[in-house]
Amino acid sequence: MARLLILGGSAMTDPALVALTGAGHDVSVYWSRAPGSSDVSCATRLRGGLLGAEGIVDTTHPFDDTVRSIAMRLAPHLPRVRLRRPGWTATSDDRWQHVTTLPDAVAALPAGARVFAASGRDSAEVLTHHDGPVFLRQLQRHDHAAPDGCTYVFGSGPFDVDDEMALFRDLRIDVVLARNIGGTSSFPKLAAARALNMPVVLIDPPDSGFGVQVGDTDALLDWVGRL
Repeated sequence: MARLLILGGSAMTDPALVALTGAGHDVSVYWSRAPGSSDVSCATRLRGGLLGAEGIVDTTHPFDDTVRSIAMRLAPHLPRVRLRRPGWTATSDDRWQHVTTLPDAVAALPAGARVFAASGRDSAEVLTHHDGPVFLRQLQRHDHAAPDGCTYVFGSGPFDVDDEMALFRDLRIDVVLARNIGGTSSFPKLAAARALNMPVVLIDPPDSGFGVQVGDTDALLDWVGRL
């Protein structure tokens, strides 16, 4: 039995917790910090969770590097594994362009294009560098004003391909910009783009250098078994 700390914050957290506790491991979960909390308070709470841990299992959002970076700084010698579902893969019917950063994604957009973006609220300011209208999906309602040139589109999943196609038609979207997070729940927008023969600019997740990466809980259990 191993004593493990899970860095939580994505749909992969619960499966990891169930698999590890089911195999008899001693597991605690540190959830990604709340919006507005500082790196200092994050580090203080994370330091307590690392006491006695024999390994770190990262299940945070693939585009949120904050907690991973702090954990690596606080416990550089602990074994680390990252559980991340595989990213999406294009078919011959897709028109995808892969980029590595949000600024690169904005630079790849056709001039003046009407853009549907699913890249998180924090991306709004960078998206304003595009010279056309941007419609930015928001999964939770809020009262924050969108920057000039950007319109928030509120909606929560699960999303349906037909609904996404209808939305793109209503907004007269020319191109989709999204983060390559994998999984099924966020894929309908890409399926809709495929059906409409619409180009997609896809941001691939950063390589944090956190540790071994596995794609499912069976591989995770194998990794833990070798500690």
